[in-house]
Amino acid sequence: MQQLLAAHDIPSRIIDTGITSYFGAGSSAALQVRSADQWTALLLLSSPEEEQAEASDNN
Repeated sequence: MQQLLAAHDIPSRIIDTGITSYFGAGSSAALQVRSADQWTALLLLSSPEEEQAEASDNN
């Protein structure tokens, strides 16, 4: 995901969200972008299936 954003010149960083363990495989993390790039990043990282479902829901 971070590489996809970098390809579109959207700076991002991975942050550790704490010690909460998930399935015993380490700690959880999140991808952080600037607030000005938030919506662009969400559109780039959303799956096409979500977009099609939203379009059919609006009809």
